[in-house]
Amino acid sequence: MHKLELTNEDIEVILPLVKGVASRHSSVEEPAFLDSASIYAQELPRRLRAFLNTFRLTEPSGVCIVSGYPVDDAKIGRTPSHWEKERSSSSTIEEEIFLHLCGALLGDAFAWSHQRGGLVCQDLVPIEQHAKDMLGSGSELELVWHTEDARYSYRGDYIGLMCLRNPDKVPTTFASIDDVQLDQDRVRVLFEPRFVFRPDPSHPTDTEHEAAAVLFGDPGSPYLRFDPYSMDRPEDEEMRSAMDYLIEALDEKLTGVALLPGDCLFIDNYKTVHGRSSFKARFDGTDRWLKRINITRDLRKSRVARKASASRVIF
Repeated sequence: MHKLELTNEDIEVILPLVKGVASRHSSVEEPAFLDSASIYAQELPRRLRAFLNTFRLTEPSGVCIVSGYPVDDAKIGRTPSHWEKERSSSSTIEEEIFLHLCGALLGDAFAWSHQRGGLVCQDLVPIEQHAKDMLGSGSELELVWHTEDARYSYRGDYIGLMCLRNPDKVPTTFASIDDVQLDQDRVRVLFEPRFVFRPDPSHPTDTEHEAAAVLFGDPGSPYLRFDPYSMDRPEDEEMRSAMDYLIEALDEKLTGVALLPGDCLFIDNYKTVHGRSSFKARFDGTDRWLKRINITRDLRKSRVARKASASRVIF
């Protein structure tokens, strides 16, 4: 796994930077902050910038972790009971800023208008009413591995997660296509744009679908777009066989990491599927709490679905 542990010297640079940005912006949802995040990010320590640049350019791993950012458990307050929040203030503004600045070294953060109220920075917390649902806000069911927002051509290149609290050491699970020994006959079928993708339950108002390939790019080292839970079961026997083969192959490579407070995990959404183990939530303000952002390397590709060139919300 591609990992960087922040040093004391790094923290001495990062904390004043984050506090300075927080003094100028009251929310990471502000367009002015989002427009400036990539500029602020150039003030992060050089070794951190180099680490994330290597992850972006050379694809050494399906995930990377930046660890060691200090999180004050008392200061951040209770784990929210829902992802809905005030956009004008946050007890975790500094943590959100740090996640965004790291993410800005990979691309631009964006949001979906039909997912979690169009928020760019989302709280991943267990919601009591969703306990038995296959959602990021669920808990009692395993969140089955998937490509994030697989139904959409405009899906993120990366998913950024920052852990604020994880007392039960709930693993985030993942598997990379790079770790799978691919059968070339199955690869040929999986490259055919005939698989039907539908929106996952986090996009409740979208009823459209899209036909596309599961694998794409270089056949020798392909990219991946796969969410069996939200895909149609193919009628074609060859397609079904190829799909089942890839499900089994990724299941065999599935691993996980229990994030610690201050850990930032970046998932290559073109190389890696991810999920979450089940857990027993208490709903008492002490449960697992992550922040999530979607990151695109090319904001322009979704221009037809956004209201302005600098807008971060896809409709």
